[in-house]
Amino acid sequence: MSINFFDCGAMIGKRRIINPGSFYETNELLRKMEFYGIGKALVCHSMCAYHQQTGNAMLVDEINNIPQLEGVWVAIPHHAGDFPHPAQLREDMKSNGIKALRIYPSQRDHSFGVDDWHCGDLFAMLEETRAPLFVDLNQLSWGDVRGILTNHSQLRLVITRLHYNCGRHLYPLLDKFEHLYIESIGMKIFAGLEDICRRFGAGRILFGSAAPLHSGGAAVGMVMYADISDEEKAMIAGGNLERLLGEVRL
Repeated sequence: MSINFFDCGAMIGKRRIINPGSFYETNELLRKMEFYGIGKALVCHSMCAYHQQTGNAMLVDEINNIPQLEGVWVAIPHHAGDFPHPAQLREDMKSNGIKALRIYPSQRDHSFGVDDWHCGDLFAMLEETRAPLFVDLNQLSWGDVRGILTNHSQLRLVITRLHYNCGRHLYPLLDKFEHLYIESIGMKIFAGLEDICRRFGAGRILFGSAAPLHSGGAAVGMVMYADISDEEKAMIAGGNLERLLGEVRL
């Protein structure tokens, strides 16, 4: 059975600190993807850490006519006037072929809350369009995850950069909220992927490498060597992300 990998968690663009062995060039990402057998990647731009609209525009220009790469924009609330209202953002996403968003709400990054008086309009737009929202676990609390999905149960929320001891928080949320998903690379606990598949189904896991900060080889190996069926591997590797993006209605 053919296993097609579609990375949900890659980044391009120069960062303030380049760790040894890391990279930032788009061509190098494509080279690494080919080496590790990753056919496609959903990518955001590092410039979004400093100015979201500039970074989003740079991303569109950078990945134009590169079929292996699809864009994910970084969003912030619109209330201060420095980012489009969700209605306009929806139109901009449609015009630029963007089907997913990321947020970095922590105080050390873009510093906003994820409750409804900050992000309710944004989350409601994402619910209506079915566009997935990606957020790293270190950006919010488990209580925040519960609050977001309690108020927006149809939001496709993908938690990325998990850690090995998250199960006691994660499992009750996966049990309660059907549209909560996780990125594979963080489930490094022994038989972690296998346990998620057994308890909640392989449909809740998206393959992610966290490139260029982590190795694509390790991420691919976690899926390929997991003690699950080939059908489950195919779902995690790329099928689930293809399905989610295919459901988007901008």
